[in-house]
Amino acid sequence: MTTVFDASADHLIRKVAEELRKRKEITPPAWASFAKTGAHKEMPPEDPDWWFVRVAAVLRRVYVDGPLGVERMRSFYGGKKNRGSKPNAFRKGSGSILRKSLQQLEAAGLVVHDKTGRKVSPAGMAFLDGMAHEVKTNPPAPVPRRVKATAEPEPKKAEGKKSDAKKEKAEKAGGVKGEKTEKGEKTEKKPAAKKAESKKPEKSEVPQ
Repeated sequence: MTTVFDASADHLIRKVAEELRKRKEITPPAWASFAKTGAHKEMPPEDPDWWFVRVAAVLRRVYVDGPLGVERMRSFYGGKKNRGSKPNAFRKGSGSILRKSLQQLEAAGLVVHDKTGRKVSPAGMAFLDGMAHEVKTNPPAPVPRRVKATAEPEPKKAEGKKSDAKKEKAEKAGGVKGEKTEKGEKTEKKPAAKKAESKKPEKSEVPQ
């Protein structure tokens, strides 16, 4: 016979959450849309249907570790709190969420409460074992993970093209050396020797 221990916890919780959504006793409270799941969290859950997933996880936890109480379950759903420059410290999960979840499971007849604590009822045990059998025979499709967009690296310029780029810049700025630009100005000055030859002598030599 298939039991909860034979099925993957991730797949089983997802399957149970879908079935609990159909029960009228399992309804998220009014504060579920903005409440954090513990003091160690910075933001509320992003999943709008997180309440059904948490109730399904609580039901499985009671099946595996029951009988237990709210205070012990707070340790299961706790985590490390970021305290800035101080070392991280462990903080327990929200007791209100767990208490409300257990109360709804009791109303649905899946959990019973006695002196030792809360434990799964025969109906709840049969319900979870049936879900585990379905998950084992027909496992659900994997949930697609979010992929962060990464910037593409810029293509590196080839070393051989650097000289060509310099030539193009020189041609745009003033044309090729020794040639006239469009405005008629020469890009290269004449050497000093040529200037001296072009000048006329100041005094003409008189023949004797």
